[in-house]
Amino acid sequence: MKKTLPMKEFFVDPDIGRAESLPASAFVDPEFLELELGTVFARTWLLAPRENDSLDGLASSIESFGKASARIPFNLLGKPFFLQRGQHGRLNCFPNVCTHAWHPLVESPSVGGAIICPQHGRQFDNEGRFVAQAGFEKMDGFPRESDHLRNVHVDEWGQWVLVSTGEPLAPFREFIETVQQSVPGIKLASLRRRRFDGEVREVEGNWKQHAWNYMDNFHIRFVHKGPGGLADAIDLASYRTELYKFSALQWAYARDEENGFDPQLLANRFRDPKNPTRKVFALWWFIFPNITLNFYPWGLSVNVYMPIPKKPDKTLFLWFQYVLDEEKFQRRNGTWLSEQVDGEDIEAIGLVSTGAKSGFAPRGR
Repeated sequence: MKKTLPMKEFFVDPDIGRAESLPASAFVDPEFLELELGTVFARTWLLAPRENDSLDGLASSIESFGKASARIPFNLLGKPFFLQRGQHGRLNCFPNVCTHAWHPLVESPSVGGAIICPQHGRQFDNEGRFVAQAGFEKMDGFPRESDHLRNVHVDEWGQWVLVSTGEPLAPFREFIETVQQSVPGIKLASLRRRRFDGEVREVEGNWKQHAWNYMDNFHIRFVHKGPGGLADAIDLASYRTELYKFSALQWAYARDEENGFDPQLLANRFRDPKNPTRKVFALWWFIFPNITLNFYPWGLSVNVYMPIPKKPDKTLFLWFQYVLDEEKFQRRNGTWLSEQVDGEDIEAIGLVSTGAKSGFAPRGR
């Protein structure tokens, strides 16, 4: 950290009655972002892109990796990796860096055969173990452990692949188990991805400002006010926030029961015993540090707030939609206000980002 940014300035009191927000520098300083990338984002689970540098493939689907020996390169926060379907169908993730002279091993999606470096021909098997390289047959103490590819933590959930580039805080199942328990009637693997313009955008605001806005229900009655806003579509008095170790859930009942969930899709605890006609408008799940899973009667909206290295005041905003009910999906903007809420949030966060950079931003309460 810079001497002008002593760590004590970033202390947040665990008592909400005394707590202050992080200082503005935590949202605009490149060195603070660099620290986050090496700590927070090295020990948590991140959504893995499907194809290298392809905006068309940034929603990971295990369907893409279903074939034996399939491999797909991708970049995550500026670092190169590739997914490899190994023996017995197990999915592996490796750094896309040859252990000989650091050339990329996989330059495009492919299926079958050994992993062969295009530069000098070093070969690896589908489990990342060194196999052979011309001229290295008689070397002493070879291969070393470092000549094999390093295994990167990887997991599969529903249609998605998650990667932890360092030692994760916990197995991914501990991040996601409460989500699964909340939607027992929804088969995640059967949801159908629907592509649309604006799935991947660079937007204003630090990634934490987007996460902060997502977890802040106080802004709903102002930023998403009526008439015709989210504040009108939900019963604000029923709004609930539930905190878990690695996640948080926000939910509310629909003002109009016709716009709520079929109760059979959700856990029984979401039913109102005093008023059985009430139905849940949405389940808004936040998965630490930057994934949101937004369940609606029409399906699932996935948002990811990806930091952009060296650009602390910008976020790569990923937005993917999956269909559960086609008729309701066609009404997602009119009834569930999908694009309207997105636009209102992006505009508000952009203005907040300007304030953070102004030099006049005290720590909030």
